[in-house]
Amino acid sequence: MKPKLILCLLLALSGVLTGCIATSTKPVDVRTALLESAKKSEPDFPDGRNLVLTHFAEIGQLVTARGDVIYVIEQFSVTADAMSPHGQSFIVFFDKKFQFLGKIGFGKSYPLWCEGSKLYLWGDLDRKFFNTDLDRRLENVPPGNVIDVANGFENLTNYHAKVYGSSGGLEDK
Repeated sequence: MKPKLILCLLLALSGVLTGCIATSTKPVDVRTALLESAKKSEPDFPDGRNLVLTHFAEIGQLVTARGDVIYVIEQFSVTADAMSPHGQSFIVFFDKKFQFLGKIGFGKSYPLWCEGSKLYLWGDLDRKFFNTDLDRRLENVPPGNVIDVANGFENLTNYHAKVYGSSGGLEDK
């Protein structure tokens, strides 16, 4: 009877010990991963000397019809040593592996929230043309308060939708 008891205790103890030794998956700090990627791969990322990064906030995730994840970042920077404060505001996009996809310059149409494939803005996109690839692609597209990536980032669209909180406040219900 003792060998069976010892065997049972060894099995129970081995189960407890392997539970203690098992590696846990550490949650990824998405914002930090995106910031590190932006520093390496985003053309004209603020260098800290001429242009200083002042804001880098994760807005959320968009999901295309194919299920691809696209991260959305709001990025502000200011010109160093300027007589009056001015700088650049961008909506920046990254893929699920945190690789830079593109960015759109904007003025006051801040990104608000992501829902499915849609990014809702505060009013219609008032593009500030910074000569990025995405700025050039959207140059002749009428502005709207929704950026939609349903058909993939390479086919993103911008249109106006009546959505409370995004397009016209109390007027849009």
